[in-house]
Amino acid sequence: MTSDGGTGGGAAGTSGAAGTSGAAGTSGTAGTAGTAGTSGAAGTGAGGTNTGGGGRGGTGGVDVTGIGGGVGKDAGSTDAANPDVNPSECMPGERMCDQATPMTCLANGTWQRGATCTNVCSGGSCVGTCNPGSKMCVGNLPQFCDSQGLWQPAPACTYVCRQGDCTGVCMPGARQCSSSGVPQSCNADGMWENSAACPFVCSQGACVGECKPGQTDCSNNAPQTCNSAGQWQSGQACQFVCTNGACAGSCTPGAHQCADGVPQTCTNGGTWQSGSACQFVCANGGCSGSCVPGDTRCSGAQKQTCDATGAWQNTASPPVQLLMNPGFDAGHTAWVEKTPASTAIITPESSLMTVRAETPSYLAWLAGYPNANDDLSQTITIPAGASSITLSFYYLIQTQETSIANPDAMDVYTYDAATSMYTTIASFNDNMPTPSWTRFQTTLPSTLAGKTIKFGFQAVTDMPKTTNFFVDSVSLTATACGP
Repeated sequence: MTSDGGTGGGAAGTSGAAGTSGAAGTSGTAGTAGTAGTSGAAGTGAGGTNTGGGGRGGTGGVDVTGIGGGVGKDAGSTDAANPDVNPSECMPGERMCDQATPMTCLANGTWQRGATCTNVCSGGSCVGTCNPGSKMCVGNLPQFCDSQGLWQPAPACTYVCRQGDCTGVCMPGARQCSSSGVPQSCNADGMWENSAACPFVCSQGACVGECKPGQTDCSNNAPQTCNSAGQWQSGQACQFVCTNGACAGSCTPGAHQCADGVPQTCTNGGTWQSGSACQFVCANGGCSGSCVPGDTRCSGAQKQTCDATGAWQNTASPPVQLLMNPGFDAGHTAWVEKTPASTAIITPESSLMTVRAETPSYLAWLAGYPNANDDLSQTITIPAGASSITLSFYYLIQTQETSIANPDAMDVYTYDAATSMYTTIASFNDNMPTPSWTRFQTTLPSTLAGKTIKFGFQAVTDMPKTTNFFVDSVSLTATACGP
């Protein structure tokens, strides 16, 4: 029978063009199937008027994988892109998988392809959370993806899980010492890594200690031995010296002693080493002194004896008083008194109202009147070779003066007639008032030894206000070398 059906399908393209409608035929021959397209546009051809089926229009944009041929209103040809899938062999709503692609049977009994599954296609649906055969680690627990795309746990790793497999020979972070004593640490992959060799001892993967086991030394004169932990263990202190970790010697290094007048010093090795014999004295291991113990001599006028240390010592010979009537208590004896006043300089304390003698019952009173010019002296001979000449006396000063200008004064002096030399030993004035007796002491130069000199006190004042200078208990002594 002649077909009136027109040629069916839309052309291939990014979007399939609409199929040309089939022309009416005498007999209803099926229209030619449309060419496959990425997305076919809907066909518009009408079916033939006879029994022949109308041409199938291109199906618009159903399958991006290129099923392509349009489905007409009448039955048409099989999809050219999927010859194994017979659209007439599925029940609407039926589901199946084409490898990883889910497919659904449409109401017209044709298969429709879905998006390819990421993991697993099962029963026409995408299922699972992983790609079958893949592996991973959750902490230290390995997991593998089964055929259903589900993660299945495996036994936990002893050391390290990496990319789903157990690996390593140690627990990360662990430490140990190698057989050669090198510290090792377990890295993140469970493998041992060497560190720098220890200078002393490796213990539990760390360098410790302060010495090498078996080593010996000395500390504070005590022998030491290094134990297996690299720590020093001290023994009992040595009596004399510790050398190379052991006690030795017969003396303490640096010690000194004398042996029959010869100084000795203990060496660092603990042995005595002798020096040269001493000229005078050996004491505490050294030579000293300036004389032989027991010798005597005169130093100037001073007798001296050499003591046990070899030093000259002055003897206890008492000094000689050079003055006569030194405390004025014998009255006017020995002293020469020169004064224009009617009252003598040496005065009994009973004649005074406010002053008493430092030692009863006389004292010397110089000045005490306007324009005073008093002199109290005595001529003495100082022994030749005198080693020391000492002067001491007590004084008391009373004054009416209030001005510091042109002070009333008293000098203590010596006068050498042979050389006409006047020497002031000490000076006092009205700016130095003393309410009570005050002691003065000084040493005269040894150049006076062997000379005859005048020693005295001289007081001078102005007018009208007066100053009193009182003197008592005068001592002038010399020490000379005797037999």
